[in-house]
Amino acid sequence: MASSLASLKHLPCPAGNNCTAFQCLFKHERDDAKQGSTDTAQRPQPVKQGATSEDSEGPRKRPKLSQSASPVSLHNTALSGLGGRGRSAHGDILSKTDPVDASTSKITPVKRPISPPPLKKDVQSSSKQAERSDTSLTRTKTQTSTTQATSSASVSTTKSPVPARSPAKTALKKPETLNPRLLKRSPAQHEMRLKLLKALHGEYTRLNNELKKDPNSKGSNLVLSDQELIVRALDEEEETATKKPTVYPNSMKNRIFTYKRMSTAQWKEERTKALQEASAQAGKEEPDVSKPIVTGLTAPQEVEFVKRLVWHLDGLEGFGYVTSMPSEEDIRSARQAVEASGNTETCDRCTRRFQVFPGRRQEDGALATNGSCTYHPGKLYYGDRPPGDRSQGQRKYRCCHQNVEDRESAGCTTSNTHVFKTTDPKRLASILNFAETPPNPDVPADRAIAFDCEMGYTVYGLELIRLTAVCWPSGEELLDVLVQPVGETLDLNTRYSGVRPEDMVNAERWKPGDDPKPAFIPSSDPSQPPKRKLKLVPSPKAARDLLFSLMNPETPLIGHGTENDLNAVRIIHPTVVDTVLLYPHKRGLPVRNGLKYLTEVHLGRKIQLDLADEDGVPEGHDSAEDARAAGELVRLKVRDEWRKMQLKGWRLSDKGEFLAPGEDGWTYVGAGKKTGS
Repeated sequence: MASSLASLKHLPCPAGNNCTAFQCLFKHERDDAKQGSTDTAQRPQPVKQGATSEDSEGPRKRPKLSQSASPVSLHNTALSGLGGRGRSAHGDILSKTDPVDASTSKITPVKRPISPPPLKKDVQSSSKQAERSDTSLTRTKTQTSTTQATSSASVSTTKSPVPARSPAKTALKKPETLNPRLLKRSPAQHEMRLKLLKALHGEYTRLNNELKKDPNSKGSNLVLSDQELIVRALDEEEETATKKPTVYPNSMKNRIFTYKRMSTAQWKEERTKALQEASAQAGKEEPDVSKPIVTGLTAPQEVEFVKRLVWHLDGLEGFGYVTSMPSEEDIRSARQAVEASGNTETCDRCTRRFQVFPGRRQEDGALATNGSCTYHPGKLYYGDRPPGDRSQGQRKYRCCHQNVEDRESAGCTTSNTHVFKTTDPKRLASILNFAETPPNPDVPADRAIAFDCEMGYTVYGLELIRLTAVCWPSGEELLDVLVQPVGETLDLNTRYSGVRPEDMVNAERWKPGDDPKPAFIPSSDPSQPPKRKLKLVPSPKAARDLLFSLMNPETPLIGHGTENDLNAVRIIHPTVVDTVLLYPHKRGLPVRNGLKYLTEVHLGRKIQLDLADEDGVPEGHDSAEDARAAGELVRLKVRDEWRKMQLKGWRLSDKGEFLAPGEDGWTYVGAGKKTGS
């Protein structure tokens, strides 16, 4: 009950400054003033990067609890003593300090009372915070230099130029202190571990200081910083404690004596060897993006073969796939339901209720109510566990690495308005009805298309704002346009769509007869690739008509999670190849493997790197890159399936036809038998 009442502190008191209640449950201006005066006194000082071993040591034991001690200050002291265990792997603060009245030593809560979390869970992220080798920082530099080559590599043998992306910056980590890391089963008492750790760190420091005096070592990576020395000593001590717990004291003493007898030349040789191993390991971990996928088939044969991978969508309506057009009665009922609710929606980000106004509200021109939206844009993941801990890790957000159970942060990102989306086919059809792919005799029989869509939030939900289609398997661009949505824009979702407001404003308006392919503008910097300039089509229907001009019902349409893209364009297509279905998750639908994960695992390269521009704004995804990645995954599946069929006796005739085992004619792959002439 106390926790739920304390959560009212974010709401202003109805009585305002005239409130006379004792310890009022609501927020007052005097609380904010009191918080500002006490935060400085209660906030622990962070450990500096260049701190020595004596300066960076935290408290060895928990402070004795007395009547005059503040629970909050004790909590912060414990956090600093654990070497930043209150921070995430990227240095984000997981818990904040509540103000304390210095005169009475009583807590004046602003949001809710805070109690120290269990040490076991508090230390989970810290044990994996440092890299497992003393050359981790060098490995980071090598990995950063190779990211740009990886992200700009070609997807297939033939494709249009794609702008290269700059490598992402490495996130800084919370400095650690010279304090043994907490283990589930400690091989010795804390005093013994601390004494051995200090001795080992002292030898590292001595050798490193002697190496600094070597003129040939200046400016190289051989000399370690103070923080790198601490991390190396912690890694060495932790590895010995976990792998050799029975002989831990003797093993640590042997390591100390080894470095005590080591000369500067031997230390330099060891550091050089470690750097070489780290560089080789970093190069080994980088994917080989130059290795092409060889199917053994020509492009027309691949298109003919991919029809075997077509997945009939009947029966998958429960997972978002639309196989039939909603009726006029269904559309009418959907519109009536929206009108009856007064356009009240649930935010897709923070789950708060709000109201939208298509065409803007007459009084003030607003598009939505309930103010700004604070949310977590990242997906959930399970954090790392300390060595020997087999319990399930805590769920965290990828955006800020905060625990899901932490109520202190309702979100790490704020947007101007709330947004919503709907997946109901009837309501989608009320904005723009679905259409089946019409016949088109002008489409080549050996054409397959890989496509991808980007969506943004409007007053009608999630609408199409970019459509890209490339020829499969070559990867040549057929269509890449921006799309003007039907409703007024709430948020272009740039973090994922990659579409910015200036792109929509400055785009050239497409007219019938114009080439739907993007134009390339040479960059002023010769080292940079040319910039893409997309045209803007007037509506989603116009974009759909452009796509219809490139395909017919028999054209294989390739994509990842095609139910989202098909619903955005409002297309019902009978020949769909979906990588979500070709590479299913081990738990089955509705759980799916992401395109980023599949590309890295099966193709050995990275996409959707979540890079940011000079202003810190995320660049977002590139629909052309995603479409080609899905196409390459399908080519990989074609190669594997054709190899399996060859083992069963299938072969190619002199004319390039597929011949079944023991047959002179060829059997249509995935269909009935066709006899030879």
